[in-house]
Amino acid sequence: MNWIINNLASVVVGMILLAAVIIAVCKLIKDRKHGGCGNGCSGCSLAGKCPHHK
Repeated sequence: MNWIINNLASVVVGMILLAAVIIAVCKLIKDRKHGGCGNGCSGCSLAGKCPHHK
């Protein structure tokens, strides 16, 4: 318990960074499931022939 109190700032910053990474990964997965290629063209009408995908 003493270690947590002594390192509280680092623990809080680490938790915030971990939450940001989890949110970013979830958004990437969600975009991918809805037809996006990950390059911001989720509404692309090229139907699998996206120029961003080689």
